[in-house]
Order: sequence, then structure tokens, then C-alpha cells
Amino acid sequence: MNHLPRLSEAVYVGLCREVGSPTEVRMRREVMDTVEVVRNSVRMKRGLHTMKSGSRGEGFRMRSSDLDYMFWYPNHKVICDLSQISLYRIPQQSMILMECDDLPNGFTRLNLLSPSCFAKVISSCVVMNNKVCISSILFRDKHLQLLKTSNIAVTSVFPHGPCSTHSEFQGLEIDYVFCLRSHHWPKNALPWIQRCREQGWPVGNVLSDILREGFHVVPIGSKPENGLEWRISFSLAEQKLTHSMNHCQFLCYGLLKFFLKEVINCQTKTSILCSYFIKSVVFWVIQSNTFVIWTPDNLLYCFWECFKLLISWVHTGVCPNFFIPQNNMFRLKVTGSAQTSLFRQLYDLYCKGISCLLLSETVRPYLSIAISNRTLRACLDESSIISSIKLDINLFKELSVLNIETKRADDFAVYMKLIERMPRRGLTEYQTVTLQYLSSIVLRNTAMFLQSSIYQNENSNRASYKGNKVSALLKQSCTFGCLSDILYLAMYFYRNRRYEDSLRCLHIAQQRMSLPYITYWDHVNVDVYGHCMVRNTLGTKIRRALVEDIALYMEYTYFDELVLEQEIGRNNERSLLLIPPIVMLHMLLFLNHHRLGDTIRSQQSLLDLQALLLRDVGVHIPREFRDVSWQILGICKQICGDYSGSLQSYQYSLQQEPFHRIQKATLLRINTLPHVAI
Repeated sequence: MNHLPRLSEAVYVGLCREVGSPTEVRMRREVMDTVEVVRNSVRMKRGLHTMKSGSRGEGFRMRSSDLDYMFWYPNHKVICDLSQISLYRIPQQSMILMECDDLPNGFTRLNLLSPSCFAKVISSCVVMNNKVCISSILFRDKHLQLLKTSNIAVTSVFPHGPCSTHSEFQGLEIDYVFCLRSHHWPKNALPWIQRCREQGWPVGNVLSDILREGFHVVPIGSKPENGLEWRISFSLAEQKLTHSMNHCQFLCYGLLKFFLKEVINCQTKTSILCSYFIKSVVFWVIQSNTFVIWTPDNLLYCFWECFKLLISWVHTGVCPNFFIPQNNMFRLKVTGSAQTSLFRQLYDLYCKGISCLLLSETVRPYLSIAISNRTLRACLDESSIISSIKLDINLFKELSVLNIETKRADDFAVYMKLIERMPRRGLTEYQTVTLQYLSSIVLRNTAMFLQSSIYQNENSNRASYKGNKVSALLKQSCTFGCLSDILYLAMYFYRNRRYEDSLRCLHIAQQRMSLPYITYWDHVNVDVYGHCMVRNTLGTKIRRALVEDIALYMEYTYFDELVLEQEIGRNNERSLLLIPPIVMLHMLLFLNHHRLGDTIRSQQSLLDLQALLLRDVGVHIPREFRDVSWQILGICKQICGDYSGSLQSYQYSLQQEPFHRIQKATLLRINTLPHVAI
């Protein structure tokens, strides 16, 4: 035990690298919160509010962290008693009364007191004892159908508890839960407030914030057949509690997540325990065990206290909900022989002592080094754990997965008005750069939306005006976005037969993308980047150094040569074609030179692209995108009449990982080749 502080510090440093350093976690949360504000500006106009919940909402970015989204109608107000009606306006807002009598703890019925203006809510109502109640089963099923019909990318969604779950390619699962919200606090959770004040956690301002934000009710009963019951959800409060943790507490939570996935579930070969139980353990230990000191040198002791509490819960078969302790969350899952077997497995791990962490693939390397070298002391300074360059790259990763859709003409105005009006004073650097990046996405997507409307109405008198508007928006996007954004402008010029203008953009892009300090995915010359970018702001770094994949949304037509791939991908539930920027650069160079009749330069572009595909080892063309990259080479060769080379490229495309699900497009293109070539 004398070595426990030293081992704890080693694991702390390792978890900072695996889970995130304090600055890195703060950056993720600030980016996420900023995006949520911008997205909800449009969704609120449509009568819908959303929140990213679950592990990613808390600040984790583990490989197993799935995406969780909560949606609710902001003009539907859940109240806890009739006296709260006076706080709202009827009929502008629909009143829903909670009724918890004669129901299991943590569950409620919903009585609709005033009419709803949403068909999905109206059609979910049933009459019981002269009251209009909202059925949780009907509500969930109606919104499941809504997801299937409104978004081509989630037609394979299926019900999972209160959620509608969509399995993305490569195993990523996205949970959508449509729910209802209350800005009050449920009566059966009122003792929690007093408990928090007595124990001193969470602190006063966090507690006040939680009580002001309220809670949700999600469409699931205590048993599957109880279709009128709704579960009280404290996801908002849980996220705020997690964000209020110090970094040692957050890393202990992450350590328990790894331990659950890599040790407990592997040992028991089941998934009886879920991460929500782990979260509850951490909450209870932080609040109840005031003797635990949450510092890096005490991390393993904190972990052990949490583990002991989990074992005791399994032994008794009682996992008390943190907000409503009378709600035993083990009631249906951890019972009978499953409970006995699980306790035996956990007790065996307990008998191994802290060395049971060596069974975790993630923790083992850091713990082993500290055990084998008893003189080694970990350096806890954040700059020694993660460099400023790595922080920049992780920020780039966080931004690169963002998406702001513009599907209506007035969306653009709403987004841009909000972004322009958000006060810059008081914003952190991460919030400011997120707004800059979102501005670029909004401008670019709006331009693509307008371009699509031009080609749907080619005889419109406004086509010329819209064309100039598209060009202006794309140029403005280039001033906010990353270095590779100029390729979208080159695409627009190519589609409008402005080949010389397109080539000018491509030559600028080619020159800038060849600079030694650019970053693409994890690939960057650290020394050169650090030397050239050291005095630049984050916004400048994005504009000068960040190169991103070209994202072609399936609903927009960028240029005719890739329409077939977009159609097939959309039919196979893919929402994007993601193309490496260097591949798009060579494709556009070829197409422009080909249209201008410059055979020498067009052939050189093909040779450069083919050489890149043959030699690259994932630096310029990620493995996932090799299917579309070989497809593009085949398309270009087919255009210039090299049918044999085209066939070979299509065959190579079919041999790659089918990330974009465009195999049918490949086969269709092969069938169009002259038989003599086949």
C-alpha cells in the first residue's frame, strides 16, 4: 500500500492520455455546448429542442462511446402539481400533469390537461378514467416511424428501451429518445435536495442550476407491458453533476468504465451491469463518502471505494437511484442466479486486490511500468502529459465531425443571425473558434442548398442572382473555414463550366496543401507545425493548417460525375460521401483540363492520382475512403476512354472496405464499359 500513491499517479497520467486531460475535456464540452446553442436556434423554430446526452455529452471520447440524443417539444410543459399551471400560458403551451400515485418509484403517468398542436402527441393519447393520458408505447412508436420516414440515413432504426436506436456502419450506435420536459422538480426527488445541502455536493450554484433546469420523462414503463407509465429521467442533472466533477473524479469514472467493459463484462461474459450503474456508484461515493480525497495520488483508493460499493450493491441486489433511492435499478436485472454468479465474479476480482486492474487492456501498460520501476514518479504537469500541438489536433478532430444542416432557405438567416449576435466578450477561445468553424459550415451548406434550387429551376429569372450568391457564400466560407474549403468553390466553378476559375482555385489549394505544416487527421510534422504556428490563434491555425475530408451530402448535387454514387449511397442509408481532399483535388484537375481539351495535363493528373493510390499507406487516403478513391480514378479513366484501366480501378474499389456502400454503383459502371474492355 506504500506504493499506492505512486501507482495512482501513473494511472492518472495514463488515463489523462486515454480519456483526456483537464483542458482537453473542457474543450470538448465547450465545443459541444456552443454547437447545441446554434443547432437549437433552428430546431426551436420548428418546435423541437435537442441535447446530446450520454458519455459523449459528459466529455468522454472512448471508442465504445455511442451517441445519445434527447429531443423534446419546448411548448409542452410537464408540471408536478396543478398549482404550477399559473406559471404558463394556455393555449400557447400544452399542460401535462404528472401522476405518480400507485406507481413504482421513479415512474409516472402523464395526464394531458390542454390540447397539443403536434399530431404525434395527439395520436399517442388514450382515455382512461375520464382522463386523457399519453401512452409511452404509442409516443415512442410514433416517433420511431417519424425517424424512419424523415431521414433516409436512419430507416433501419429499431426500438431499444425508451430510445430509437440506429446502428451506424462499423458498429457505432446512435440512440434517439423523444421525451417531454419539466422545469420543476419531482416531489419524490425532493429529499435529494436536502441530502445535497447536508453533504455539500453538489455545491450551491450547481444545485441551483440543476433545480432550475428540471428533468425529463422518457417513454418506458417499469415493465414492457405498462404502456401508460413513463420513467423520470435526470439526464440533464447527471450531465451537470459530471461536468462539476474535478478531474480526478472524472478520471475515476472513466477508469470504472474501462474496468466494466474490459474486465467485469469479459469475466462474466455478460452485460448485466451497464455504465449507468457505474455512474450512480461514482455519484454516491462522491456525495456520501466525505473521507475520500479526490487527488491524483489517491486515484486507486477512490477506485477501490467505488468498486467496494458496487460489490455490496450486487450482494444485496439493491442499486439505489441517486435522485430517488427508493427506485432499485437492479430490480429486474440483477436477481436470482445471475446475481449470484455476478457477485462471485466480482468477489474473485476483489480478492486480487488492486492488481485486478492489470486485466484491463487500457490500464495495464501504465500500471505495469510503475510496478516494474519502483523509482519512477509520474509528472502530473498537464503540459508534460499532452503537448499544445496534440491539443490543437484533438480540437481539429472535435470540429471535423460537426454538422449544421441547411435544408430550408430561412435556416441560413436564423443560423447566421444567431452566430453574429452571440457576444464575443466572455467567450473562451474554444467557443470563439467553434462559432467561426460553424459559420463556415453554414455558409457552405447554404450555398449548396441554393445551387440545388438553381438546377431544379433552371429557367428561373433568379438563377443568375442565385448563382452569384452561391459564389459569394463559398468565397466567404473560405475566409472562416479550413484550408481545404476552397475545393468546394472549385467544384461550383466546374459545375458552372467556369473551368479557368476552377483551376485557379485548385492551384491555390494545391500550393497550400503542400506546405509542410498542414494537418490531416493525425498526420502532421510536429516540429514544423510547432515552429510555424506557435504564435497564431486557433482560428488562424484552422484557416492555414487544417485540411479536412470533402463531405458531399447525398441530397445535394455537386457535379454530375458523382451523382450515381450519391444515389446508391443514399439508398444504402449513407448520408455523406467522404472524399480525401488530395483525391478531390486530382479529380477536379483532371475534369477541368479534360473539358478544356488539355490532354497532357489531364493525363498527368490521372497518373498522379494512380501513383498516390498505389503508394499511400494511409497518410493521404484513409483506409475507410479507399473504396470511393479507387472509384473516382475509375470514373476519370472511363471519361477519357481508358476502359481497361477503368475496369481495373473499379475492381480495386470492390476489394476495399465498403465504407460508403457504393458497390452497386461500381457494378453499374462496370456494366456500362464496352464489352471489348471486359
